[in-house]
Amino acid sequence: MTIPAHGVLIPAQRIPAEQRGRTRIEDRVVSSIALQAANEVEQVREVLHRRSPAARVDGDLTTIRVDVALDYPAPVRTIASEIRNHVARRVLELTGLEVAQVDVRVTSLEVRS
Repeated sequence: MTIPAHGVLIPAQRIPAEQRGRTRIEDRVVSSIALQAANEVEQVREVLHRRSPAARVDGDLTTIRVDVALDYPAPVRTIASEIRNHVARRVLELTGLEVAQVDVRVTSLEVRS
C-alpha cells in the first residue's frame, strides 16, 4: 500500500511500475550467483574467487567471467559450454538480467583422489 500526501491509501498495483521505483542489482550479487552456478556443473572441481567482481552489470545487461578447475580427464570445450549455458540461465532466472557474455577460463585439470 502507498500513502499519498492527502493520506488516502492506494493499492500498489494501481500505481504503474515505472512510478514505484527501480531495482538495481549490484555486480557483486550477479558475481555470487554466477560463481555458485558455475560450481553446480558436474565436472567443475573448484570455482576460483577473484578480488574484482566476476560480473559487470550495465542496465539490464551483464557480462560474466569465471575461472574454474575441472576434473581430469574432462572434455574441456564441452564443459566450458555447459558452464556458459548454466550460468547464463541461472543469472536470468534469478535476476532477470540478460547475459551478453560468459567467459570461462579453465585454470587447471585435477585428478580426483
